Amino acid sequence: MRPLVTWLLVGALVVLGLLAARDALQSEGSAAPQPTTTEDTIKAAAGPPAIPGRTALVTQLNEIGAHGVLYVTDVACRRFILRLPTLEWTTSRELPGSDCGLWTRQPGDADSGLAARQVNANTIEVTSGSWSFGFEGTSPAFRLDGILTFVKHGRLREWTGRCPAKTAKVVFEALHDVARCDRPVAGAPEGVREVAWLGSHDYAVITGPDGATSLEVVRGGRRERLFNSVGARMGALEASPGGHFVVVRVDGALALFQTDSSSARRPLPVNDELVRSITWSRDELLAALATDSAVTVFASDAAGRAVRIPLSVTAVQWR
Repeated sequence: MRPLVTWLLVGALVVLGLLAARDALQSEGSAAPQPTTTEDTIKAAAGPPAIPGRTALVTQLNEIGAHGVLYVTDVACRRFILRLPTLEWTTSRELPGSDCGLWTRQPGDADSGLAARQVNANTIEVTSGSWSFGFEGTSPAFRLDGILTFVKHGRLREWTGRCPAKTAKVVFEALHDVARCDRPVAGAPEGVREVAWLGSHDYAVITGPDGATSLEVVRGGRRERLFNSVGARMGALEASPGGHFVVVRVDGALALFQTDSSSARRPLPVNDELVRSITWSRDELLAALATDSAVTVFASDAAGRAVRIPLSVTAVQWR
């Protein structure tokens, strides 16, 4: 009988082991999930902000003919899309791939994937995908045909594909790889500090030494001075998509100029607030600017009324 008892004991132990293993698997499968952290909860809940007084604002935006979408970037570099005039957020989550407005990009009609930024006081980086290239210069800006221009030692220069045979070249890797060389822009004034392109061949520049700078427009090779700044710093030059308007900061305050008018300077609908960003509608009839307290939509010629949308953003772009 002893062998039989031994086998019975062994069998019992095996059964107990299988039951224990089953219980362990069931316990593991029904274990409670890891608790969600506060950071995860915040990220999941973080969406676009509410807009107080939305109904009345929609009526006002309709009255001034505001249409399209605004890409807005908040202080955390999150981007959202706001539809006009309905003031509806097109998504409940931020857009991917925000660069927080640090990169200058090619115009949409000539976009081959290139982007450029000012890395430090004297270095520009141009990039596309995993490719990048750094070179000496300031004020990177793309012409309407996608050519990258910049300022070096007071001269306006461009990265062109039309290079003499023995000139050193750099292959710009983008949608189409192109060997380019940099050369001065023919007919450009000297002492250039910044540039903004108004068309394929026309542009605005800030010229002159510190404390005695000028805002000039170059059209068809002819120079026209729009504004002289004596004793004040002038910079951060930008142009509207069609080149009818330019903005520049004079001692930090944004000033708006019409490029084809004798009375060039236009008032801005702000009450001593720092303007962080400005953008225009496609037809340039309207503009929107961002301050600490609002995004203000107004007529570009400053003749109509302004609509203040209570949003605090750092950058705004009309599309």
